Amino acid sequence: MDIWQKLQRIAFIVFLLLIIGSLISFEIFGANFDLEIIRQNLKDFGVWAPLVFIFLYTTGTIFIPSTPFMVAGGILFGFKYGLLYIVIGGFLSSIIVFIISRKLGRERVENILEYKYFRKLEKYNKKLEKGAIWDLVLLRMAPIMPFNVLNILMGVSKITMKDYVIGTLLGLIPSNILTVYVGTFLTKLF
Repeated sequence: MDIWQKLQRIAFIVFLLLIIGSLISFEIFGANFDLEIIRQNLKDFGVWAPLVFIFLYTTGTIFIPSTPFMVAGGILFGFKYGLLYIVIGGFLSSIIVFIISRKLGRERVENILEYKYFRKLEKYNKKLEKGAIWDLVLLRMAPIMPFNVLNILMGVSKITMKDYVIGTLLGLIPSNILTVYVGTFLTKLF
């Protein structure tokens, strides 16, 4: 194994550990999430507030769950604009995690799947290469696993970038609509 492969392996492991650590930290400290402070800080950006929110959503959801950001989008920007900003940020976040996983972890996972114990996984992995849009849409819509775990798994799989992009956009929209609407609804209650 050359030095570049070792560095890729270490970078991928660090990336995975950062995501796991962030999820654990969010579980512990997530109750301290104060939307009013965020709302006030975003107002200070004026017309740039949507871009700042999209940037925060994109980078933040790489490491923590997206649901609080989706609700915040509805609260801060209303349904129509909140949904637009959430879809953009969620898509960008998904693509970033997918690309990082693909570049740093795919080769290693393919080597692991060559073992006889993983033949069924390798068979499914090969099916992903031939068209996986609806598989991904269903996985996105079903609350089976966190989005980042799915982004990482798809990044190391053989799914094509085109299928990943289409499946991600189609799969994100239903949950985004529902969650942003909840945020918008909460502003009517309080």
